[in-house]
Amino acid sequence: MLGRCVVPATQLNRVTPYSGFRCSVIVSPGVSREEIEQLSTFTGSVEMVETRLADTVRFPDQISDQLLQLKTRLDQAGLRGVQLFVETGSAAPAAEAIAAFNSCGSGGEVISNVGYKLRCGGVEKQAFPTPERVAEVIGICRGHGIPIKFTAGMHHPLYNYSPEIGIMQHGFINIFSAALLVWGCNLSIDEIVKCLHDETARHFHFTEEGFSWQDKTISASEIKKLRRSKAISFGSCSFVEPVEGLRLLGFHGNTGA
Repeated sequence: MLGRCVVPATQLNRVTPYSGFRCSVIVSPGVSREEIEQLSTFTGSVEMVETRLADTVRFPDQISDQLLQLKTRLDQAGLRGVQLFVETGSAAPAAEAIAAFNSCGSGGEVISNVGYKLRCGGVEKQAFPTPERVAEVIGICRGHGIPIKFTAGMHHPLYNYSPEIGIMQHGFINIFSAALLVWGCNLSIDEIVKCLHDETARHFHFTEEGFSWQDKTISASEIKKLRRSKAISFGSCSFVEPVEGLRLLGFHGNTGA
């Protein structure tokens, strides 16, 4: 259930690797010399690299230049075959640049694939994108055929109200359901929005054969394939809270719900 450990590159010196240790590393867009030195000691463990581009980097050609610079810096660290995920202020130009980068094989031996990272929350209201905005980004990534991963704000399975922040929060089941079904069932933007808004647990069904939301169904084998290639993961600073949320809804430990 638990995926890769996510570690800032500057904190890797505090990590003691073990056999089979896998991690995703957060780097600055310029990948500093210190970060390169830290990465070079974990070349066998780093499977994914994540970064946020500056807000001034907003056009496809600028983003393409940044991707090539990142490739050069990761090459200097000795990384090979890593997935790279970039977070930007605007998804459309990023998706265009990423799709072109991937289709041309510009990552060479260093970067196997580039995807888009969507931030879904934070500690302030403005950090939470609306379901309509999330649906738009999922649709953009689907349209360009690029992977997507999600981060922040998803401690609970379903769309819910946070009294601490005073805003509706995204549910990780909603987010992942929408991301999987947009590929597996070709959901429309309106259907994606509806899925992201859904607060009713009985609308989501899990079996050993697959998953369904209302009348949309996707097989377990297709989910496995998409988890490797398109709808990758979501990051959370808590493991216990999401699992407890699943248990309370009757999802965790059950073959059906």
